[in-house]
Amino acid sequence: MTGGWLEEIGRQLRSVGDVVLEEVRAGGLLPLLEPAPPFNRSGLLAPAIAVGGLIAVILLSGMAVTALGSLLLALLSLYLLLAHFFGLSIELHPFAAR
Repeated sequence: MTGGWLEEIGRQLRSVGDVVLEEVRAGGLLPLLEPAPPFNRSGLLAPAIAVGGLIAVILLSGMAVTALGSLLLALLSLYLLLAHFFGLSIELHPFAAR
């Protein structure tokens, strides 16, 4: 088997991209940003819900980046604590020398 699952995932991602591009060509980008059917009843409220959703996604992405930074800082401080105060050395050899 020569990468069957990887080819299948690539094919599925290409088909999703083709469908999205076809939708954008047919109706523009605005229909992709409209709310789902229970929330799109009011003409005034629909853009507010779409903008609120975009702002929420941006804020949650910022929180995820901040959490990743906190994790990396904690790992760095743990490494410095173990290496300098306890004398523990951590060595990684991804390619074993023969």
